[in-house]
Amino acid sequence: MPDRSNDTNMTVLVNALSRTPVYRILLLANLIGQPFFGRFGKLYNMTLNDWRVIMVISENPGISITGICRKSGLHIMNVSRAVKGLELHGRVLKKVDPADRRRSVLELSEKGAALFLDIAPEGLDWAENVCATLDEDETKRFDSMLSKMIDHIQTQNDETT
Repeated sequence: MPDRSNDTNMTVLVNALSRTPVYRILLLANLIGQPFFGRFGKLYNMTLNDWRVIMVISENPGISITGICRKSGLHIMNVSRAVKGLELHGRVLKKVDPADRRRSVLELSEKGAALFLDIAPEGLDWAENVCATLDEDETKRFDSMLSKMIDHIQTQNDETT
C-alpha cells in the first residue's frame, strides 16, 4: 500500500503557497503576458522574452547580455536565446564594447526600433487596462510596494553574486 502521509503535507503546502503574495505576483505576471502571445507573438514571430529584451535594450542602448539579465530578472540562457533570435531577425545589433573589447553590447536596429514603436503603445494601453481596477492612490501605493520589493530582491541578488 502506498504511503499517503505526504499527501496531507503536500496539500497544506500547496494551499499555503498559492495564497502567498509571491505566488500571486507570478500568476499576475503570467496572466498579463498571455495576450502578448496571441497578438504580437504570432504577428511578429517573437516570444515574450524577446519583447522583454527589446524593452530593456530600448531603455539601455549599449547594454550587455549580463546587464539585460540584471535589469529584467531573466535567466542568462533565456536572454542569450532571445538575443540570438532578435539578431537573426535583424532586430538587434551586437557590437564589441569599445571600453572592453572582450564584451559585446547590444542596441536595437532600425527594424527593432520600429518594432518597439509599433508594440509599445499597445503595451501601455494594456498596462492601463490591467491597473484599471485600482484608483490613483492604490496605483501609486502598489507601484511603490513593487519598487520596494524589486529593489530588495535585486540587492539580495547582487550580494550573492
